[in-house]
Amino acid sequence: MSSQLKVFASAPGEAVIAVVGQAEHYGNKLTISFPQFSSIASQPVLQQAVEGNDLLLTIDADSLGDILEPDSPYQIKIPELECVATVIWPEIIARRGNSKGVINTIGASSKTTSIIEEKEEIQIQPEIQPEPIVQSEPVIEEEAPLLHEESKSSSSMPFIASIAAIFVIAGAGGAFWYIQHKKPQPEAKKEQVVKKEEPKKEQPKAPEIAKTQPPAAPKPEPSFAETLQKMSVPDVINKAPNTVLITKEGKRRLEAKQYDDAVLLLENAASKGDVTAMLTLGLLYSPVNFKEGGAIPSPDMREAARYFQKAVEGGSKEAEAPRASLKEWLTKKAESGDDMARLTLKDFWK
Repeated sequence: MSSQLKVFASAPGEAVIAVVGQAEHYGNKLTISFPQFSSIASQPVLQQAVEGNDLLLTIDADSLGDILEPDSPYQIKIPELECVATVIWPEIIARRGNSKGVINTIGASSKTTSIIEEKEEIQIQPEIQPEPIVQSEPVIEEEAPLLHEESKSSSSMPFIASIAAIFVIAGAGGAFWYIQHKKPQPEAKKEQVVKKEEPKKEQPKAPEIAKTQPPAAPKPEPSFAETLQKMSVPDVINKAPNTVLITKEGKRRLEAKQYDDAVLLLENAASKGDVTAMLTLGLLYSPVNFKEGGAIPSPDMREAARYFQKAVEGGSKEAEAPRASLKEWLTKKAESGDDMARLTLKDFWK
Protein backbone atom coordinates (compact mmCIF):
# COMPACT_ATOMS: atom_id res chain seq x y z
CA MET A 1 0.00 0.00 0.00
CA SER A 2 1.40 3.38 -0.98
CA SER A 3 0.60 6.10 1.56
CA GLN A 4 2.22 9.38 2.42
CA LEU A 5 3.46 9.75 6.01
CA LYS A 6 4.13 12.90 7.98
CA VAL A 7 5.71 13.23 11.43
CA PHE A 8 5.46 16.12 13.86
CA ALA A 9 6.11 16.66 17.57
CA SER A 10 3.24 16.52 20.06
CA ALA A 11 3.46 16.60 23.87
CA PRO A 12 6.94 16.27 25.50
CA GLY A 13 8.37 12.85 24.66
CA GLU A 14 5.70 12.06 22.04
CA ALA A 15 5.50 12.12 18.24
CA VAL A 16 2.45 11.97 15.96
CA ILE A 17 2.60 10.11 12.63
CA ALA A 18 -0.05 11.21 10.14
CA VAL A 19 -1.08 8.57 7.56
CA VAL A 20 -2.61 10.56 4.72
CA GLY A 21 -5.96 9.23 3.44
CA GLN A 22 -6.11 6.21 5.81
CA ALA A 23 -8.77 7.32 8.31
CA GLU A 24 -10.74 4.12 7.56
CA HIS A 25 -8.19 2.11 9.57
CA TYR A 26 -9.02 3.93 12.81
CA GLY A 27 -9.25 1.48 15.71
CA ASN A 28 -7.05 -1.21 14.16
CA LYS A 29 -4.04 -2.48 16.14
CA LEU A 30 -1.04 -0.79 14.52
CA THR A 31 2.71 -0.62 15.25
CA ILE A 32 5.52 1.64 14.02
CA SER A 33 8.99 0.35 13.08
CA PHE A 34 12.23 1.90 11.78
CA PRO A 35 13.74 -0.44 9.13
CA GLN A 36 17.08 1.42 9.14
CA PHE A 37 17.72 0.60 12.81
CA SER A 38 17.67 -3.00 13.94
CA SER A 39 18.27 -1.81 17.52
CA ILE A 40 14.89 0.02 17.67
CA ALA A 41 12.03 -2.29 18.56
CA SER A 42 8.58 -1.84 17.05
CA GLN A 43 6.82 1.06 18.77
CA PRO A 44 3.20 0.48 19.89
CA VAL A 45 0.63 3.14 19.05
CA LEU A 46 -0.42 4.92 22.26
CA GLN A 47 -3.37 6.82 20.82
CA GLN A 48 -5.29 7.07 17.54
CA ALA A 49 -7.22 10.00 16.14
CA VAL A 50 -8.86 11.04 12.87
CA GLU A 51 -8.41 14.44 11.22
CA GLY A 52 -10.34 14.66 7.97
CA ASN A 53 -9.28 11.64 5.89
CA ASP A 54 -5.98 11.30 7.75
CA LEU A 55 -5.21 8.80 10.52
CA LEU A 56 -3.13 10.23 13.39
CA LEU A 57 -0.98 7.77 15.39
CA THR A 58 0.75 8.86 18.64
CA ILE A 59 3.89 6.99 19.81
CA ASP A 60 6.35 7.33 22.72
CA ALA A 61 9.42 9.08 21.20
CA ASP A 62 11.27 10.00 24.40
CA SER A 63 13.84 7.19 24.06
CA LEU A 64 14.20 7.71 20.29
CA GLY A 65 15.89 11.08 20.79
CA ASP A 66 19.17 9.29 21.64
CA ILE A 67 19.23 7.67 18.15
CA LEU A 68 17.22 9.83 15.74
CA GLU A 69 18.53 13.32 14.99
CA PRO A 70 16.18 16.24 14.24
CA ASP A 71 15.84 17.41 10.61
CA SER A 72 17.28 14.11 9.30
CA PRO A 73 15.54 11.65 6.91
CA TYR A 74 14.50 8.21 8.22
CA GLN A 75 12.36 5.32 6.97
CA ILE A 76 9.14 4.59 8.88
CA LYS A 77 7.13 1.43 8.33
CA ILE A 78 3.59 0.44 9.37
CA PRO A 79 3.57 -3.35 8.78
CA GLU A 80 -0.20 -3.73 9.31
CA LEU A 81 -0.88 -1.23 6.50
CA GLU A 82 2.09 -2.41 4.35
CA CYS A 83 3.21 1.21 4.30
CA VAL A 84 6.88 2.33 4.08
CA ALA A 85 7.96 5.94 3.56
CA THR A 86 10.87 8.30 4.26
CA VAL A 87 10.12 11.25 6.54
CA ILE A 88 12.05 14.13 8.13
CA TRP A 89 12.25 13.50 11.87
CA PRO A 90 11.23 16.55 13.97
CA GLU A 91 12.79 17.83 17.19
CA ILE A 92 11.16 16.06 20.17
CA ILE A 93 11.19 17.75 23.58
CA ALA A 94 12.34 15.19 26.17
CA ARG A 95 10.65 14.64 29.52
CA ARG A 96 14.00 14.54 31.33
CA GLY A 97 15.64 17.48 33.19
CA ASN A 98 18.66 18.40 35.33
CA SER A 99 19.07 20.53 38.46
CA LYS A 100 22.01 22.42 39.79
CA GLY A 101 22.86 23.29 43.37
CA VAL A 102 24.42 26.44 44.80
CA ILE A 103 27.25 26.20 47.27
CA ASN A 104 27.01 28.65 50.22
CA THR A 105 30.40 30.10 51.16
CA ILE A 106 29.20 32.70 53.72
CA GLY A 107 30.89 32.51 57.09
CA ALA A 108 34.46 31.82 56.00
CA SER A 109 35.42 35.49 56.04
CA SER A 110 34.13 35.99 59.58
CA LYS A 111 36.24 33.08 60.84
CA THR A 112 39.35 34.36 59.14
CA THR A 113 38.89 37.88 60.51
CA SER A 114 38.54 36.55 64.04
CA ILE A 115 41.72 34.53 63.65
CA ILE A 116 43.56 37.60 62.36
CA GLU A 117 42.35 39.66 65.28
CA GLU A 118 43.57 37.02 67.75
CA LYS A 119 46.96 36.96 66.04
CA GLU A 120 47.20 40.74 66.20
CA GLU A 121 46.44 40.71 69.92
CA ILE A 122 49.12 38.06 70.51
CA GLN A 123 51.68 40.14 68.62
CA ILE A 124 50.93 43.27 70.65
CA GLN A 125 51.31 41.55 74.04
CA PRO A 126 55.11 40.93 73.96
CA GLU A 127 55.76 44.60 73.18
CA ILE A 128 54.37 45.69 76.59
CA GLN A 129 57.34 44.83 78.80
CA PRO A 130 58.15 47.95 80.80
CA GLU A 131 55.59 46.91 83.52
CA PRO A 132 58.24 45.43 85.86
CA ILE A 133 60.00 48.81 85.66
CA VAL A 134 57.08 50.51 87.40
CA GLN A 135 57.08 47.87 90.15
CA SER A 136 60.72 48.63 91.04
CA GLU A 137 59.89 52.15 92.25
CA PRO A 138 57.55 51.07 95.07
CA VAL A 139 60.28 48.71 96.28
CA ILE A 140 62.53 51.72 96.88
CA GLU A 141 59.74 53.60 98.59
CA GLU A 142 59.08 50.64 100.87
CA GLU A 143 62.76 50.37 101.78
CA ALA A 144 63.09 54.10 102.43
CA PRO A 145 60.99 54.08 105.60
CA LEU A 146 63.00 51.06 106.79
CA LEU A 147 66.10 53.20 106.54
CA HIS A 148 64.42 55.92 108.48
CA GLU A 149 63.31 53.48 111.14
CA GLU A 150 66.79 52.01 111.40
CA SER A 151 68.31 55.46 111.63
CA LYS A 152 65.83 56.33 114.35
CA SER A 153 66.52 53.11 116.25
CA SER A 154 70.24 53.58 115.92
CA SER A 155 70.35 57.12 117.29
CA SER A 156 72.99 55.97 119.69
CA MET A 157 75.42 55.25 116.83
CA PRO A 158 77.98 57.82 115.93
CA PHE A 159 76.90 60.48 113.47
CA ILE A 160 79.53 59.56 110.87
CA ALA A 161 78.65 55.82 110.90
CA SER A 162 74.96 56.52 110.36
CA ILE A 163 75.67 58.82 107.43
CA ALA A 164 77.97 56.17 105.83
CA ALA A 165 75.28 53.50 106.25
CA ILE A 166 72.73 55.75 104.58
CA PHE A 167 75.02 56.33 101.58
CA VAL A 168 75.74 52.61 101.22
CA ILE A 169 72.08 51.66 101.32
CA ALA A 170 71.14 54.48 98.92
CA GLY A 171 73.84 53.36 96.46
CA ALA A 172 72.66 49.77 96.63
CA GLY A 173 69.07 50.86 96.05
CA GLY A 174 70.10 53.01 93.08
CA ALA A 175 72.07 50.13 91.56
CA PHE A 176 69.08 47.82 92.02
CA TRP A 177 66.77 50.32 90.32
CA TYR A 178 69.23 50.84 87.46
CA ILE A 179 69.53 47.08 86.80
CA GLN A 180 65.76 46.54 86.85
CA HIS A 181 65.12 49.56 84.65
CA LYS A 182 67.78 48.96 81.97
CA LYS A 183 67.64 45.15 81.34
CA PRO A 184 64.29 44.86 79.44
CA GLN A 185 65.23 47.52 76.84
CA PRO A 186 67.98 45.63 74.95
CA GLU A 187 65.83 42.45 74.96
CA ALA A 188 62.92 44.33 73.32
CA LYS A 189 65.26 45.76 70.70
CA LYS A 190 66.62 42.30 69.90
CA GLU A 191 63.11 40.97 69.38
CA GLN A 192 62.26 43.86 67.09
CA VAL A 193 65.41 43.32 65.03
CA VAL A 194 64.66 39.62 64.66
CA LYS A 195 61.13 40.36 63.47
CA LYS A 196 62.42 42.73 60.82
CA GLU A 197 65.14 40.37 59.57
CA GLU A 198 62.97 37.20 59.31
CA PRO A 199 60.89 38.26 56.22
CA LYS A 200 64.05 39.45 54.43
CA LYS A 201 65.62 35.99 54.69
CA GLU A 202 62.47 34.12 53.47
CA GLN A 203 61.69 36.28 50.40
CA PRO A 204 64.53 35.14 48.04
CA LYS A 205 63.64 31.42 48.51
CA ALA A 206 60.53 31.53 46.27
CA PRO A 207 62.29 32.31 42.95
CA GLU A 208 65.04 29.74 43.68
CA ILE A 209 62.45 26.95 43.99
CA ALA A 210 60.73 28.12 40.82
CA LYS A 211 64.01 27.95 38.87
CA THR A 212 64.66 24.34 39.90
CA GLN A 213 61.30 23.07 38.54
CA PRO A 214 61.75 21.59 35.02
CA PRO A 215 59.24 22.61 32.32
CA ALA A 216 56.42 20.13 31.66
CA ALA A 217 57.05 17.94 28.63
CA PRO A 218 54.39 18.31 25.89
CA LYS A 219 52.03 15.36 25.61
CA PRO A 220 52.00 13.60 22.22
CA GLU A 221 48.71 14.13 20.41
CA PRO A 222 47.07 11.28 18.44
CA SER A 223 46.48 11.70 14.72
CA PHE A 224 43.15 13.13 13.61
CA ALA A 225 42.19 9.92 11.78
CA GLU A 226 42.63 7.84 14.94
CA THR A 227 40.66 10.37 16.96
CA LEU A 228 37.85 10.41 14.38
CA GLN A 229 37.45 6.63 14.50
CA LYS A 230 36.88 6.70 18.26
CA MET A 231 34.26 9.47 18.15
CA SER A 232 30.49 9.03 18.33
CA VAL A 233 28.33 10.03 15.34
CA PRO A 234 27.40 13.49 16.76
CA ASP A 235 31.06 14.21 17.62
CA VAL A 236 32.23 13.26 14.11
CA ILE A 237 29.58 15.55 12.58
CA ASN A 238 30.42 18.47 14.89
CA LYS A 239 34.24 18.19 14.95
CA ALA A 240 35.11 17.07 11.40
CA PRO A 241 36.45 20.11 9.48
CA ASN A 242 34.67 19.19 6.22
CA THR A 243 32.15 16.78 4.67
CA VAL A 244 34.88 14.80 2.89
CA LEU A 245 36.13 13.43 6.23
CA ILE A 246 32.55 12.71 7.35
CA THR A 247 31.95 10.71 4.15
CA LYS A 248 35.23 8.80 4.53
CA GLU A 249 34.39 7.88 8.11
CA GLY A 250 30.89 6.83 7.03
CA LYS A 251 32.28 4.54 4.32
CA ARG A 252 34.83 3.11 6.77
CA ARG A 253 32.10 2.23 9.25
CA LEU A 254 30.02 0.81 6.40
CA GLU A 255 32.86 -1.61 5.58
CA ALA A 256 33.18 -2.42 9.30
CA LYS A 257 29.44 -3.32 9.28
CA GLN A 258 28.57 -0.48 11.66
CA TYR A 259 25.52 0.13 9.50
CA ASP A 260 23.52 2.54 11.69
CA ASP A 261 26.48 4.87 12.23
CA ALA A 262 27.49 4.65 8.56
CA VAL A 263 24.05 5.61 7.19
CA LEU A 264 23.73 8.54 9.62
CA LEU A 265 27.14 9.93 8.69
CA LEU A 266 26.52 9.52 4.93
CA GLU A 267 23.08 11.15 5.16
CA ASN A 268 24.55 14.10 7.08
CA ALA A 269 27.33 14.58 4.52
CA ALA A 270 24.82 14.27 1.64
CA SER A 271 22.57 16.90 3.21
CA LYS A 272 25.58 19.25 3.17
CA GLY A 273 26.20 18.70 -0.55
CA ASP A 274 28.81 15.90 -0.65
CA VAL A 275 28.24 14.08 -3.99
CA THR A 276 30.25 11.02 -2.93
CA ALA A 277 27.91 10.48 0.01
CA MET A 278 24.89 10.96 -2.32
CA LEU A 279 26.22 8.34 -4.75
CA THR A 280 26.92 5.86 -1.93
CA LEU A 281 23.40 6.25 -0.50
CA GLY A 282 21.86 5.93 -3.96
CA LEU A 283 23.63 2.59 -4.46
CA LEU A 284 22.46 1.38 -1.03
CA TYR A 285 18.79 2.24 -1.71
CA SER A 286 18.71 1.21 -5.40
CA PRO A 287 16.59 -1.89 -6.16
CA VAL A 288 19.01 -2.72 -9.01
CA ASN A 289 21.35 -5.46 -7.71
CA PHE A 290 20.08 -4.87 -4.15
CA LYS A 291 21.82 -7.05 -1.52
CA GLU A 292 19.91 -8.15 1.55
CA GLY A 293 21.50 -8.12 5.00
CA GLY A 294 23.31 -4.85 4.37
CA ALA A 295 22.94 -1.34 5.76
CA ILE A 296 19.43 -0.87 4.25
CA PRO A 297 16.81 -3.52 5.15
CA SER A 298 14.71 -2.97 2.01
CA PRO A 299 15.24 -1.07 -1.28
CA ASP A 300 13.61 2.30 -1.91
CA MET A 301 13.33 3.35 -5.56
CA ARG A 302 12.43 6.96 -4.76
CA GLU A 303 15.32 7.46 -2.33
CA ALA A 304 17.75 5.96 -4.82
CA ALA A 305 16.41 8.17 -7.64
CA ARG A 306 16.59 11.26 -5.43
CA TYR A 307 20.21 10.69 -4.35
CA PHE A 308 21.34 9.83 -7.92
CA GLN A 309 19.69 12.99 -9.26
CA LYS A 310 21.36 15.20 -6.62
CA ALA A 311 24.75 13.59 -7.23
CA VAL A 312 24.52 14.22 -11.00
CA GLU A 313 23.35 17.79 -10.45
CA GLY A 314 26.31 18.25 -8.09
CA GLY A 315 28.74 17.30 -10.86
CA SER A 316 29.33 13.58 -10.17
CA LYS A 317 30.16 11.66 -13.36
CA GLU A 318 30.21 8.36 -11.50
CA ALA A 319 26.50 8.68 -10.63
CA GLU A 320 25.36 8.78 -14.31
CA ALA A 321 25.73 5.05 -15.00
CA PRO A 322 23.82 3.75 -11.92
CA ARG A 323 21.15 6.40 -12.51
CA ALA A 324 20.67 5.19 -16.09
CA SER A 325 20.41 1.57 -14.86
CA LEU A 326 17.75 2.60 -12.31
CA LYS A 327 15.77 4.40 -15.02
CA GLU A 328 15.79 1.29 -17.20
CA TRP A 329 14.60 -0.83 -14.25
CA LEU A 330 11.81 1.65 -13.40
CA THR A 331 10.67 1.78 -17.03
CA LYS A 332 10.14 -1.99 -17.08
CA LYS A 333 8.23 -1.83 -13.79
CA ALA A 334 6.03 1.01 -15.02
CA GLU A 335 5.19 -0.88 -18.23
CA SER A 336 4.09 -3.83 -16.12
CA GLY A 337 1.66 -1.58 -14.17
CA ASP A 338 3.70 -0.41 -11.17
CA ASP A 339 2.29 3.03 -10.25
CA MET A 340 5.15 3.85 -7.86
CA ALA A 341 7.70 3.24 -10.62
CA ARG A 342 5.68 5.44 -13.00
CA LEU A 343 5.51 8.31 -10.45
CA THR A 344 9.24 7.99 -9.69
CA LEU A 345 10.09 8.34 -13.39
CA LYS A 346 7.82 11.36 -13.62
CA ASP A 347 9.29 13.10 -10.55
CA PHE A 348 13.02 12.47 -11.16
CA TRP A 349 13.34 12.26 -14.96
CA LYS A 350 11.69 15.21 -16.64
